[in-house]
Amino acid sequence: MLLLLLSTLLPSVAEAKSGPYMWGVGPTVNTIVLPGRHPVNFPRGIKIENEDGKRESPLDETKTDIGLGVRGVMYMKRTQRFGAHAWYSMGEGNYRSPNLVMTYDFAGEADNGMTVIGGLGGGFGKQKWDTSGAGELSMATYIVRAQGAFNYRTKANCYEIGAFVNLNLPGVQTWDEDGQDDDVTVRGGFYPTVGIEGTVFFGDFRPPKKGGGKRGKKKGGRR
Repeated sequence: MLLLLLSTLLPSVAEAKSGPYMWGVGPTVNTIVLPGRHPVNFPRGIKIENEDGKRESPLDETKTDIGLGVRGVMYMKRTQRFGAHAWYSMGEGNYRSPNLVMTYDFAGEADNGMTVIGGLGGGFGKQKWDTSGAGELSMATYIVRAQGAFNYRTKANCYEIGAFVNLNLPGVQTWDEDGQDDDVTVRGGFYPTVGIEGTVFFGDFRPPKKGGGKRGKKKGGRR
């Protein structure tokens, strides 16, 4: 899916100029840092009354997780880039969450060769939790994302580590309680996440020379 999105963008860019300023695709890994237990709150409709008379969720919250995926970036200028990011998260509470976001970043270079990145994005995904003997909560999510990172580039690689904030806005939430014939639509819940992420990009990170073309490539002439 990610490669398809990038392949549709690259031809239009190539028509406007000789190609993207720089580009790369590579594997990424992430994890949620805050909240310590995801989500902040489950929907009230799935909660049951315990022995003390308090309502609590029968589902286990996610305390540890990992997300694995692929990212692609395409620089239009030295200081601006588009990105596409697909990943699948899993964790405690039998948590599963496939996601896809598109991003737009601004970049500024430091004296030591490191680049500072900051940007926004949006996309969509799904989230599911289930606990044996209790039931399954599933939903579509609409993602609003903010991210910041540091990266270091070589000619063919870019190494990036950063942090992100995802505001996961739930769509229709379905509660499938064990032992019940019909699913129930529930409302509520609060699903923001703050996390850290690392990515290794493979591609072409040589800025073009002012006259056009990439550094290290010879123009046509005598052989």
